[in-house]
Amino acid sequence: MKILITGGTGFIGSKLVPQLLAQGHEVGILTRSKKHTSDHPALTYLQWNGKSMPTGIGLYDAVINLAGASIAGDKWTEAHKEKILQSRVKATRACVEYINRSPSPPQVFLSASAVGYYGVEHEGEIDESASPGTDFAAEVCRIWEEEANKANCRTILTRIGIVLGKDGGALEKMLPVYKMYLGGRFASGKQGFPWVHIDDIVKSMIFLLNHETASGPFNLTGPELISQGKFSNKLAEALGTKDLFVVPAFMLKIMFGEQAVLFIGGQYPKPKQLQSLAYEFEYPQALEALQSVV
Repeated sequence: MKILITGGTGFIGSKLVPQLLAQGHEVGILTRSKKHTSDHPALTYLQWNGKSMPTGIGLYDAVINLAGASIAGDKWTEAHKEKILQSRVKATRACVEYINRSPSPPQVFLSASAVGYYGVEHEGEIDESASPGTDFAAEVCRIWEEEANKANCRTILTRIGIVLGKDGGALEKMLPVYKMYLGGRFASGKQGFPWVHIDDIVKSMIFLLNHETASGPFNLTGPELISQGKFSNKLAEALGTKDLFVVPAFMLKIMFGEQAVLFIGGQYPKPKQLQSLAYEFEYPQALEALQSVV
């Protein structure tokens, strides 16, 4: 296949692209940076502004949309919240317009979303049929998915969990803290922690691209459902340290304001749709996933 990717130089994209190339696909990466060059005959970098496709882009068999400003980065000022939303909406809209206007449309559109779609309203186990939440992160995901669903081709919405991998993702900030024995629980620690290994993100995305009946939302999360407190225990175990600390909810709210929901809230989303297609996880258990990283 000839595959067009937005966000192809990010944490997930940088792991996905080499696997696509290794499987014989041609890949075009849309990037805002001018520094990227390629000596691989099947890899091309294309300059874009994040909101409209460059002219003369050509035809592709599939589009993968991973673009979007980090939701866990800067504090959620009104300006930054708008940046988070618009970076996703504009990139997705550009992909959809390219697909719908193409004289030979792509066969499949895979667009990233996140388990934040469910918000913090659901206390128990949920699957892809659960309703969206009402907090900011949930609203971003809902609008993001609505834009993606306007594509006139097979559309896959990947609701991605907290990705575990080297050189990026959640563990990049967590590991130094835990190595100094300063890790621990956020608030009660009972909130869900929907983890997933980066290898399963890459493998499942390629699996869904190639599965002709796959469409709609898919939770890309590990099958072992655990709380944040238990995840903290497992991370400390993988490192051979202890997780002794507790950060109270009120302190997180003082420190992060509205953004504290990312620490205090959580979900228990099952990868029901992925498992219904007989996908086999490389890392079905959190401890083995963490051990492979650390």
